[in-house]
Amino acid sequence: MKLAANWKTIISFLLLVLALTSCGPTRVPVEVDRPPTLNTSGIKRIAVMPFEADNPFYNALASYATSVATEKIRETERFTLVDASEVRNLQRRRQIIENYVDAMFIGRIIRTVTENETKTSQHKDKNGDTYNSTTYSTKVEIEFSYSLKMARDGSLIGPIFRKGVASAYSKDGYPSADELLRAALISQMAFIRQDIAPYKSKEMRTIAEDKTGDDAVKAEMKEALAHVKAQNYKLALQAYLGIYERYRSPAAGENASIIYEVLGDTESALNIMQRVYDDTGNPTTQLVVARLRKIIDDKAKLSTSEQQDPINRVTAFASEEIQKVLPSNAVVWLYNNSPSNAMVEAVADNLTAYFIRKGIGIVDRQNTALVAAEQRLQLSGAVNDAEMVKIGNAAGAKTIVIIGIAGSGAMRRLQVRVLDIERGIPIMQSDTDERWLM
Repeated sequence: MKLAANWKTIISFLLLVLALTSCGPTRVPVEVDRPPTLNTSGIKRIAVMPFEADNPFYNALASYATSVATEKIRETERFTLVDASEVRNLQRRRQIIENYVDAMFIGRIIRTVTENETKTSQHKDKNGDTYNSTTYSTKVEIEFSYSLKMARDGSLIGPIFRKGVASAYSKDGYPSADELLRAALISQMAFIRQDIAPYKSKEMRTIAEDKTGDDAVKAEMKEALAHVKAQNYKLALQAYLGIYERYRSPAAGENASIIYEVLGDTESALNIMQRVYDDTGNPTTQLVVARLRKIIDDKAKLSTSEQQDPINRVTAFASEEIQKVLPSNAVVWLYNNSPSNAMVEAVADNLTAYFIRKGIGIVDRQNTALVAAEQRLQLSGAVNDAEMVKIGNAAGAKTIVIIGIAGSGAMRRLQVRVLDIERGIPIMQSDTDERWLM
């Protein structure tokens, strides 16, 4: 009987919880694109340099921070990681590093604090005897910073300062301060993802309730809410838009906006909310309009950031300029005159993709005979137009596009020459226009 009574108590409690939760507001998840905290547009290759420490006692922690930062940056799947030792070798030889890396991720352990505390308390056992119990607790704090140092000119993006805290207790002695410091460090290193790379933020939107008191509106809103709960979002959207058209209910308009967001149409979400504000002047809708405008602005920043990538930007411009002089039946041989430069190789790959999408014929850059001929040209140290035409003709090309790089630092630019094989003459040469700058 006692067991049955306990089950009745548990079932009654669960029913109460269910009733309370079902009476709460309905919330739906929305995925929002957010730009990174730091402006990393144009950065593709990052070298994670060893963290520095303001105190020699922090050296081990600095080494650990370097490995954690490397892993967090790798997890973004947005950057190519460059070996820090190679960068340092180039720096020691006073060579230009920007052909090898775009930016260096640098960090510093600024401060750590460890506090140990002991507490003794008295207890009685089942026999009534008194005994002492000791609890050992450890609390740690760590402060560190990180930023990006541009390879081109040494300018800094950042820094960002982080402070982590962790604590633990034990009956067997003080918990390890080193382990706690690492845990506190990791908890803050998790923010690297959103600091350097665009990310998606999952946010919850609360479905609004109509405040007009109109029974007809209330009934239709209830039906629309049922569609939301069943995740029939398109039906819910139609329902809320219909309610707004018939009754000018601000809540219906707001809910339609939320469903638009769920469906990934932020522009329509903003439009309906702007209309609700214009129609009703409801002050709550103004706040929603501001939030939606911020989301759209962030999305525009992300788009602009991608367009500002120097390789993508220069490739797009070069493709347009080259296509202006290409004959209609062009078969192009793309020759990289700066084979040791990763940026030029990336431009060559991008141009190949551009031309293929445009239906322009491309000579296979992996052709064995062509690769051997290219290597001979590169070893010779000089590119002779007559020799280029001869090789291109043998490879079945009608046009040769020669790409390379000139200058350094802020004056680094892509060089492009286009040769007409049939006539054996150049038909295009890039100039010093800033649009060629990389």
